[in-house]
Amino acid sequence: MEYKNTSYHCTPRQGFLPLCIASYLPIDDPVFEFDHLMEAIGLRKYLPVQSHCSAGRIGYNPVILLKLVLFGFMQGYCSLRSLEKACRTDLRFIYLSGGQAPSYHTFENFINKVMANCIEDIFNAVNAEIFEEDHVDLTHLYIDGTKMEANANKYSWVWKKTAIKSRYHLYEKITSLLKEINQNLATEQATIETSTEYTPDYLEEQLEALERFWELDEKEFVHGPGHRKTPQQRMCEKLKKYTDKLKEYGERIRICGPNRNSYSKTDPSAIVNDKNNFI
Repeated sequence: MEYKNTSYHCTPRQGFLPLCIASYLPIDDPVFEFDHLMEAIGLRKYLPVQSHCSAGRIGYNPVILLKLVLFGFMQGYCSLRSLEKACRTDLRFIYLSGGQAPSYHTFENFINKVMANCIEDIFNAVNAEIFEEDHVDLTHLYIDGTKMEANANKYSWVWKKTAIKSRYHLYEKITSLLKEINQNLATEQATIETSTEYTPDYLEEQLEALERFWELDEKEFVHGPGHRKTPQQRMCEKLKKYTDKLKEYGERIRICGPNRNSYSKTDPSAIVNDKNNFI
């Protein structure tokens, strides 16, 4: 009877070939194109010549440090500690560094003392190489409607669909508030008509009527901790808050108009008085 040993005496931590880091990366990985572009530029001529001292450890190659910093920022590593960690764990950074792992302090000194003096020349050289290699035409400018975040962040955008949806939710809150007010007015034989939709003018009229009926003066309203508001004051303040919010939603929809789906609050060209845009 023939016995076959099918067990494999190895562990995942055992060394094996190949030793080339590039063989573990996809052939279309951006790091290869990035490395090719950096080599074509000739980064050494933009970096200052460093004098070698006899004492201490040998410094890192400035070309390698520059590649790591630029590729790290291209991948979104804004933290130098994250960049240091990537040089130890990310195969793309290990490929660029040749197995070296500079510390975050090394990157900080390189950026402040070396890159700060030559980054503009390197930026121009990178652009020139891209324009020459990819035949980029700089004589024409094309606008495709892409929203660019310049003076504001992504939270400055106003979306028309969101404003419409929020306004309908506000209608429901206004109806609930008016029903609460009607319960308070039941003993006085008075009522406010409710509907599925409201206008700011209608709510302002009802607010003025309530203040006259309850003999309330907004200037005498109490505020802050330690003051107890009356139910009438709370309901009037809430109604005024809903009225202002309804105006805000209506203004957003008006600015978008029938042909726009969004706009930025920091874009003055978008905020125009267009009489053809109705709420």
